[in-house]
Amino acid sequence: MSEEKEHKEEQEGSAEQEKGYQPPRFLELVLSVAAGALQALELGVPDKEGKKEKPNLELARYSIDMLELLKLKTKGNLEAEEERFLQEMLHQLRLRYVEAVKQSKDAK
Repeated sequence: MSEEKEHKEEQEGSAEQEKGYQPPRFLELVLSVAAGALQALELGVPDKEGKKEKPNLELARYSIDMLELLKLKTKGNLEAEEERFLQEMLHQLRLRYVEAVKQSKDAK
């Protein structure tokens, strides 16, 4: 890399720091994927008008599988806090998924 290019990247980096830019963290990635799963599962909750959409079990399962893939691919490379958070998030999502599947079968 040329010195001119390196200098430009350093300037851009310091400008981001001055603006309070925070680089993404692993926990935020996990939370983002988990939020998608929760949203897909919570479609079964009645809205203000009492209407109830069916949960999107396929999308929820996909998001849970994505988190499981992250867990497998990052094994041994996570900090203790990150590992605990990911494990707990997977546990909670799986419980909610099983509950949603059961409710879906009962509704039929």
